[in-house]
Amino acid sequence: MLGVITGASSGIGKQIAYKLAQKKYDLILIARREDRLLEIKNDLQDYGVNINVYAYDLSNLSSCKEMINQLKSYEIDLFINNAGFGVYGHSFNNETAREFDMIDLNIKSLQFLTKEIIKIMKKGTIINISSMAAFLPTPFLSSYAATKAYVYSYSQAVRYELKMSNIPINLLTVCPGPVITEFNSVANASPKMKGLSVEKCVNSIIKGMEKNKPLIIPGIKMKLLKFVIRLTPNWLLLKVAYKVQSKK
Repeated sequence: MLGVITGASSGIGKQIAYKLAQKKYDLILIARREDRLLEIKNDLQDYGVNINVYAYDLSNLSSCKEMINQLKSYEIDLFINNAGFGVYGHSFNNETAREFDMIDLNIKSLQFLTKEIIKIMKKGTIINISSMAAFLPTPFLSSYAATKAYVYSYSQAVRYELKMSNIPINLLTVCPGPVITEFNSVANASPKMKGLSVEKCVNSIIKGMEKNKPLIIPGIKMKLLKFVIRLTPNWLLLKVAYKVQSKK
């Protein structure tokens, strides 16, 4: 079995790499920071699996195209679209170029890679990482939440297209809540809410993948929150989200 992970140098992507190596997956790890990828490759040698690493900045479409050309020579069983980041603050004050970089990576690159990897894979699983922020407008993370809403909607629809076209590729969507990773330092936020450990989050992802769940929400609290969101009027969601996010 061969798995490909983008954004594999830290956080959820890195932890998934370790879990899949334990399950004897050969891996292709992709991220901007080659030094970190090589460290992970070295750590995973003890599992007796083949590890290849490629350094690409996936916010750049030309890099995405180069990466896809690299992957055409492999028989891929699992592809995980994990690369992404957030920008915290009032959107009208945030640097526009930074937000556009986020949109390029979180939306444009993810959609391009999803479309192209479907053409490469004969069968298997694609996992797109969205967020609980996909389910409600989120002040202070307004653009980030919008990108993740796009990922959720796009992934669910393409999964159904694949099913109706009898293409043997499962497209799963993961919507984590707060997870203890580098996300907040990159987003320039200081969260007061305790996040789920990255190990527990990844365990939930792997379990959901093995059960072929179309939507994976790690953690009991986040599953409950998803239910509450469905029953709560939008004005109240915005008020609560603003209060929570303003504490970062």
